Amino acid sequence: MILAGKAFFIFLLFVLLGYHLLRGRSAKYRFLLAASWLFYAWAAPQYLAVLLGLTVIDYCAGLKIEASTDPRRRRRWLTLSIVSNLGLLGVFKYTTFVYDTGVSLLQFGGYGVPDRAWDILLPLGISFHTFQGISYTVDVYRGQVRAVRNFRDYALFVAFFPQLAAGPIVRAVEFLPQMATPPRVTSRQIADGLHLFILGLFKKLLIADQLDQMFVSPVFANPEAFDAGTLRWAVIAWAVQIYCDFSGYTDIALGTAKWFGFELPPNFQLPYLATSIADFWRRWHLSLSTWLRDYLYFPLGGSRGSTVRTYCNLMVIFVLCGLWHGAEWRWVVYGVFNGVLMGLHRSYDRAVAGIPWLDRGRRSLPWTVIAWMATMAQLLFGLILIRMESWSGGITLMVRALGWESGLGPTPTPIPPLVPVLIAVGLAGHVAAVGSSLWGRVPVRVPDLARGCAAATAVVLLVVFAPGVGKTFLYMQF
Repeated sequence: MILAGKAFFIFLLFVLLGYHLLRGRSAKYRFLLAASWLFYAWAAPQYLAVLLGLTVIDYCAGLKIEASTDPRRRRRWLTLSIVSNLGLLGVFKYTTFVYDTGVSLLQFGGYGVPDRAWDILLPLGISFHTFQGISYTVDVYRGQVRAVRNFRDYALFVAFFPQLAAGPIVRAVEFLPQMATPPRVTSRQIADGLHLFILGLFKKLLIADQLDQMFVSPVFANPEAFDAGTLRWAVIAWAVQIYCDFSGYTDIALGTAKWFGFELPPNFQLPYLATSIADFWRRWHLSLSTWLRDYLYFPLGGSRGSTVRTYCNLMVIFVLCGLWHGAEWRWVVYGVFNGVLMGLHRSYDRAVAGIPWLDRGRRSLPWTVIAWMATMAQLLFGLILIRMESWSGGITLMVRALGWESGLGPTPTPIPPLVPVLIAVGLAGHVAAVGSSLWGRVPVRVPDLARGCAAATAVVLLVVFAPGVGKTFLYMQF
């Protein structure tokens, strides 16, 4: 079920009506849980058993961890939860990657091993569900949250359908307290939810999907046929596409959750205004970045050990971050690339920190602009790695876009006039943020009823008149 498709709109309407017509906490949550399981099983019903199995394991593990006073017993239950989650994630997501890598090595060594003729369907949102389950049992182990006594409540926490497929990764301490009583939906939440919902649809249907169909996919499919200028535009368009696609999903998820009375954490903070690679990862996919920090980087020792150990920890984090996104070597290289950049940034930052004239220079506007340009160049280079359709095509694109190609190259290709417009619209929020910081924000208070009516009208117009591309959200594939 595509989150921006007509089937989802009908599903959502019936779920909202049923949820708000029912009375009592138990009835509401049973209905919402059943709807969430239906949403999960829509494409592949057989994988509902995977979700249910992990849910039972983590629920029981949480109870056993809290009930036990024996440290070894507590660690055993925590290990069971972590191994179960990561084990199933590994089976479904990485089996083909390991098999294909092994076959390639054997073929390179001269062995006539046939290529894989089978495939494994990836369960919807298994990466997000795995991280939520692990964070719950770890938080119970650390004493940061109480174990959930009611199985229905815990199952709803890990299966809540608006964010189940592609995040944000929600922690127990953020969601479970809101479930104490069914949240009362306010007029502000209805209006804010409509605003986020329409914003997400706009980003997805009118920017991300259109950029992909008319420009990004054709260019990346055959970069050898395009000149350097066109390739540069394609890389920028791809950066806008992936941002609008993923943040669009997040907006829809946050907006939908508000209509049930729940508040989900934000996942983006204007990432393309980052002035360093570290700043970017503090702004992009916040729920994943903070998860990796709190449940992996800090337990590994963070930056408390030696310099070499700190750099190793950074590299481990980003290689795993790359593998979490996709079981392909290009994602591994993307992780290594970011790990190297983070290490270099850390070395640079510590080398210049505390030097008065450099500190003053780094706070100046010209230096900020230079830092922003350098950061964007790094990010665009990394985005080529994860979008290229072949290594040869990716290398051609990088070399030609950087102007390193000898000879004249292909004849310049006209850029579709709509592409720069969509790029500008996709980045409008970033531009507006810069304007607000430079000239101040003019407070405008629009009544919730007026905002809600305007947003509802916009939703109807988008659904009726939006171009019919209907692509799956990129992060639903993870």
